[in-house]
Amino acid sequence: MAADITLLFKASVKTVKTRNKALGLIDSSSRDATGGAKTPTPRPRDRDSFGGRTREVISNISKLKDFLLQHRKEYVIAAGVMCSDVSRMTDSERDQIDQDAQIFMRTCADAIGQLRSDMGKQVVSAQVRDHRAAVLDLIEAYLRGVCKLYSEQRAVRVKRVVDKKRL
Repeated sequence: MAADITLLFKASVKTVKTRNKALGLIDSSSRDATGGAKTPTPRPRDRDSFGGRTREVISNISKLKDFLLQHRKEYVIAAGVMCSDVSRMTDSERDQIDQDAQIFMRTCADAIGQLRSDMGKQVVSAQVRDHRAAVLDLIEAYLRGVCKLYSEQRAVRVKRVVDKKRL
């Protein structure tokens, strides 16, 4: 059973504000026209490129995943006598998808490795370092999932081609 401690929290905040004011940590000029405290201005954060670069890698992985899912049906169907009308994708187009997907996955893996390498060179707190390592671990897991999706599609395609040749 949860107890409502809102009043206790408000009293604690007021006590801390009063103490800080008495110690001179808060100047009285930081009041607005109504006598209340001004809305605190957000402190400028040291922004580096880590967040932007990770979003870019995630975006690229998502684009690859969406592309693979969008063309999955046509990619997997092996062109043959039974399904010549169904598939509009040629084997050369499938091969191009294979080549491009592998290059794309390798590029994303390299970008993650570069981010990990850059992270080791930066001087940040242990908490930030742990956070970034966790973010990169999650991105790697996402990439592995997309690689697995691609591998499964490719395995089905290869199996169907082998079955077609056997017939």
